Amino acid sequence: MKNSGESWKYFATVIVALILLSLSIYTICYREIYDSISISTVKTPIVEYGSANYDIDKLIKNVDGTIVSVKQDIVTDSVGVQELILVVSKGNISKEIPVSIEVKDSIGPEIVIENDIIEIEQGTNYDILSNITNVYDNIDGDISYIDSNSVSDDSCNYYTYYSDFNYNVPGEYVVNINAVDKNLNSTSKSFKIVVNKRSVGETVSSIAYSLVGSPYIMGANGPYGFDCSGFVQYVYSRLGIYISRSSSTQLYDGVAVSYSDILPGDIINWGYSNGVSTHSALYVGNGKMIHAANPSMGVIVSDVGYWLSASGTQIIGVRRIN
Repeated sequence: MKNSGESWKYFATVIVALILLSLSIYTICYREIYDSISISTVKTPIVEYGSANYDIDKLIKNVDGTIVSVKQDIVTDSVGVQELILVVSKGNISKEIPVSIEVKDSIGPEIVIENDIIEIEQGTNYDILSNITNVYDNIDGDISYIDSNSVSDDSCNYYTYYSDFNYNVPGEYVVNINAVDKNLNSTSKSFKIVVNKRSVGETVSSIAYSLVGSPYIMGANGPYGFDCSGFVQYVYSRLGIYISRSSSTQLYDGVAVSYSDILPGDIINWGYSNGVSTHSALYVGNGKMIHAANPSMGVIVSDVGYWLSASGTQIIGVRRIN
């Protein structure tokens, strides 16, 4: 028989051994559980720059455990790769897991337009840029306009537009706007311009008025100078309508109408009693005509009655171009 001292020593040794064994088993189990706690992310975890709130679940593919908190969050007002630290637990065992997240700017500039559809009358010019009220990027701020002809493969941080808009030709025109930021994110937007057809005469009058003040140049038919018949021909050419070049032949263009039935846009042929047309003008209404008068006057607005008395010529024909 062992004495009592030896028994207590033996018992203590067994107790210590059991405690150490339990600690070893606990440590092994703890390590197995701790090591099993894991996170796998989607292939490329990205958070959009400037996101006020982002969904962590969309960044995580699988999680072995439960995400209980975020120890270190990312800052979305700075682009680049950042470390997100998540606290994941199983039972009473927790683990901090770092996850690499890229904060990226992938959104193009915002294009703001005033109207989706613009309607104008034929012959009325329209400034396309006036309908584009703002182009703004979340990082780069205001984006500047450059002409489409200046855009190259290296261009960035700009906006431009593309359109075959012609205010002199009736139809529906699409204006396509394209904006690109410094990170080459692009945005497109479009609107329409509807050019409503109006009478040839009204359009001719509008174009003619826009040319008042141009110089008289013998033999010239625009756009920087005119003689009388060249002026008349040029105005109609702006509408895609071809008429002859000289005053003598313009007397036979279109159809003849009497002066009592004259309308804006009609050609007034001036000459002498021999019936030969020596001067052409465009009637614009209210007894007025616009014409390339002579080298000293250039293109002017004249009262038909005054010209009849002052020029020494007479109206030998009025022609209407349909």
